[in-house]
Amino acid sequence: MKGVIHINLARSWRGGERQVALLMKELKRASVPQVLVCLRGSSLHKYSRDNHLPHKSFSNVGLFFFVPLLIRIWGLQKKYDVVHCHESRGHTLAFLARYLFGSKIKTVVHRRVLFPIRSKPFTLLKYSPKYVDRVVCISRAVELVVKQAVPHASTLVIPSGVPIPTEVGEKEFDLRMNFGVASDIKIVAYIAALSEEKDHRTFLKTAKIVLESRKDVCFMLIGDGILLEDLTQYTRELGIEDKVIFAGFQTMINQIIGQTDLLLFTSKSEGLGSTILDYFVHKRPVISSRNGGSEELIFEGETGFLCPVGDAQCFAKKLLNLLWDENAIQRITQNAYGFASENFSVEIIAQRTLELYENL
Repeated sequence: MKGVIHINLARSWRGGERQVALLMKELKRASVPQVLVCLRGSSLHKYSRDNHLPHKSFSNVGLFFFVPLLIRIWGLQKKYDVVHCHESRGHTLAFLARYLFGSKIKTVVHRRVLFPIRSKPFTLLKYSPKYVDRVVCISRAVELVVKQAVPHASTLVIPSGVPIPTEVGEKEFDLRMNFGVASDIKIVAYIAALSEEKDHRTFLKTAKIVLESRKDVCFMLIGDGILLEDLTQYTRELGIEDKVIFAGFQTMINQIIGQTDLLLFTSKSEGLGSTILDYFVHKRPVISSRNGGSEELIFEGETGFLCPVGDAQCFAKKLLNLLWDENAIQRITQNAYGFASENFSVEIIAQRTLELYENL
């Protein structure tokens, strides 16, 4: 193949942006020509610049005219033959390249969320097989959502990938020292943006129940977002502010995960849940809500535990049963590590994506 244009116009760094970075690094190792179209000053722009990934950054001014025209020009020059849209605004740019300028470059759209596709005429036109050659879904649950809105869409399930660490290396960030957590205290963590769909209130309700039985545990929220003030206030209302740590956005997640004891993942809706995979490969146990994507990673009692969305009593019961049962933790984390290694390594996912490009 000639090469691929990646488009991601997100300004911040979340799971989808991390997946773009991981994919591009693997394709670079495979000597695949590629370029990332991103927003100037965005997290992906800075990452690409610092890690020497080929990219072109643009401001919002004229973005929706100039980039579609540029895609068409690149196609005429035969520089690239696939455009891979990693979020909705990137999808719009690729659609305009075909709709306005007659681009012949194959279009791949990546769906990572369970939110329904809106039934507005413009949205359905964007997803029609005339303008999208393949919709990549990160789970069967996401594929079902796409098929419900666009029955004739050509879909393919390729999940998120996760680096399989061979060694942690020297600890550059000491989580316990930075946040004053004693060595005999268990750390129950949740790594997610502070937004409504992540349901941090259920996490905090669970903390309240658990702390009534055990004092040798603390609860840590890693991430930032618009709900920080509300969640801080809710923690005070529950009377557990001395046992809950708001750690904010952290960059050294790979090291942080290994210093926590368990992931309590209370999200209401997930396309897959790549944070769960990160915990799998770090051999840390996971208790998650049944949020759509998580059920494709967690098999009850084998690779983790599941609870209904919003059921703090269920989360608390399973956490209390598991967190001090070393034999159960050892068995479950070994199972989860093997499952992730065999099915979700970044090398496997990048190879499947490359095969998709070549087939198109």
